[in-house]
Amino acid sequence: MVFVTNQEKLSSSIMQQIMTTVRESPELREVLGEAIRPEPVWWMNGDPWISGAIHIPGGNIDLSFRVKGHKGAGTLYFTSIRREKGQPFEILRFKVIADDGREVNINPTRPS
Repeated sequence: MVFVTNQEKLSSSIMQQIMTTVRESPELREVLGEAIRPEPVWWMNGDPWISGAIHIPGGNIDLSFRVKGHKGAGTLYFTSIRREKGQPFEILRFKVIADDGREVNINPTRPS
């Protein structure tokens, strides 16, 4: 069940949007390098582990997972809420804390 839930998060449109935005971030490419992708873990059979939840009907998305590029790795944190039904989601937190301690706030070019 844990594997299936993780696969649902991994294949969600939210994850696709997050990863597109991350790959397009020049600040993050400077810190992690090119080819930024979710970092696989051995115990998920080579898939990345996505912590948190995506609850679109409830109006909240709160995810964290490891990402890596050719120069380094770090942990990505993404939190977004919808304050009222029918309103767009508002991004509260979208950042990567690299393993070397550098923090990169990501400014999305489009809403979540």
